[in-house]
Amino acid sequence: MGQALNPTDAEGHLELGKIYRELGEFEKAIESFQNAIALDDKHEHAYNNLGLVYMDTRLFLLAIEMFQSALELSPGNPAFYNNLGYAYNMTDRFEEALAAYSSAIEADPTFVDAYYNLADAYLNREMYQEAVQYYESALEIEEGGADADVYFNVGLAYEETEQFLRAIQAYEKGLSLDDSDAEAYYRLAQTYKKNGDPLMMRRYLETFLDRARGLPHLEEEIHTAEQLFDR
Repeated sequence: MGQALNPTDAEGHLELGKIYRELGEFEKAIESFQNAIALDDKHEHAYNNLGLVYMDTRLFLLAIEMFQSALELSPGNPAFYNNLGYAYNMTDRFEEALAAYSSAIEADPTFVDAYYNLADAYLNREMYQEAVQYYESALEIEEGGADADVYFNVGLAYEETEQFLRAIQAYEKGLSLDDSDAEAYYRLAQTYKKNGDPLMMRRYLETFLDRARGLPHLEEEIHTAEQLFDR
């Protein structure tokens, strides 16, 4: 810690930059990582960490440059490829994002973050079958260690590909991990409806309506749920 607070070499500036980033002091973090690079322009982790701060501050083009620089120095690093893919995705450079994520997986077939990011990218573009493929691969690697949002996302992908029983299982698994997501109850109710189970649909619609009252971003879902519940 002493060296990090009074850095005399590139590594010290790197550690200080990490501390500033954790504290949300992004300008100081940028300065620290730039100082590290000035002292050692072959320090791939300084470039990568500087790219992460640029991502935090939504300077995505600068982030891309930093991740590319990191990869020039360490071309087999899956985390650098993954970060580059995320930066490309945030700038709507979808094909380049896919290539970067695929390179991360090629470099390390167990690098689970790249699978999730690929799946999310496909899901956000309504390419549900591809999303299912990468969510399933990620979950197989993690062996059940994913968080609730992953299960909600894979549930949506299953639902949209008409794999209703799998969607129900995914939504229910997600809710077992985090029962505070009101929209997940709505999606679960809709999936039970599509699967021909009106009793379970009504059960989850009731829970959804109880939890969604007063949430403006769910007004449309509340209106639909009220119509379905009154039938």
